[in-house]
Amino acid sequence: MKKRVLFVDDEPRVLEGLRNRLRKQRKKWDMVFAEGGERALEELARAPCDVVVSDMRMPGMDGATLLARVQEEHPDAVRIVLSGYAELEAAVRAVRVAHQFLSKPCEAEVLVSTVERACNLQALLGEERIRQVVGRMASLPPLPEAYAELSRVLADEDAGIKDVARVVEGDVALSAKLLQLVNSAFFRRNRRITSIEQAAAHLGIMTLRNLVLQVEVFERREVPAVPGFSAEDLQRHSLLVGGLAAKIVPAQRDDAFLAGMLHDVGKLVLACELPETFAADLAACPPGGSLAAVEVERHGVGHAEVGGYLLGLWGLPYTVVEAVANHHHPGRVPEHHALDVLGAVHVANALAHEVAGGAPADARLDTDYLERHGLAGDLARWREVAAELEELL
Repeated sequence: MKKRVLFVDDEPRVLEGLRNRLRKQRKKWDMVFAEGGERALEELARAPCDVVVSDMRMPGMDGATLLARVQEEHPDAVRIVLSGYAELEAAVRAVRVAHQFLSKPCEAEVLVSTVERACNLQALLGEERIRQVVGRMASLPPLPEAYAELSRVLADEDAGIKDVARVVEGDVALSAKLLQLVNSAFFRRNRRITSIEQAAAHLGIMTLRNLVLQVEVFERREVPAVPGFSAEDLQRHSLLVGGLAAKIVPAQRDDAFLAGMLHDVGKLVLACELPETFAADLAACPPGGSLAAVEVERHGVGHAEVGGYLLGLWGLPYTVVEAVANHHHPGRVPEHHALDVLGAVHVANALAHEVAGGAPADARLDTDYLERHGLAGDLARWREVAAELEELL
């Protein structure tokens, strides 16, 4: 079945240009072109769309207002801004309602690959109820102490980029949102960024002060109390997994650290948005058992897929999304032929649980995957590194 993609702009010539440039996609996409926000809502009422690509500046109903309506009424749709304006005010308005951002003029190849990737994401999360919940999310709440520390650092005239990066690297929600921002067309130039320090340096102290202290782009709310779940424990575990993954594949250190830091972001999503469901899953998981297995049995998807879906929506690099979504089952990604970010996060997660007093790593490891890639003999060395890192946290 073809995916339905809606393009929205107030200028007919822009829509006609898109129609001509995307003509080759007609066999894969059912494309609809709407002149303005009101016409776009009419098209959505006629039939749902998988992806909505909208300009920002339009008379009457602008892009941010339109996408806010889409966010509420059609949360399944991936929301993408395609705009020629890069003011901070526009970026802030868009980041609250859009998943991804592209800048005009946009090469056809970039637009096609972005829409194609958005269409493919839905296959990752088949449970419609969960997909809609994740689709509505604009951000995740950081730990209160992490947000307070970031605010303090940014208010300090003597603070530097390394001080900012140190705070952000210690919090899952701050890391995810910063990487979404820096990889958007509003801020990114020519390459994807996965290093927290590089992301902070790219945005700069002044922009970060505006985003955090003035417009409060990071969400400030408490994580609901969920029996069996601790946001503080999640942060500690995530830091350990990120640090260990970075040491396992030093050539891909930045990607590995970020993927490890965000590998359980799906748990935070579920705790915030579906606390009762998440609590029931945790209660159904036996001591030392696999929460992921319980979730898949009950819902068809688990926290790994939920996290990968969210990060994919937010446009984070594919290497990170793939590692997060598959960190329990690296063997289901067949094209991997050597240890990489996905394998590193898989191993780091299992060892981090073990050294923190959990079940032996063997219970969580895909031993066929490790043996197939000749990695089983390295486990003892990685276990020692995990124990050393755990003592430092």
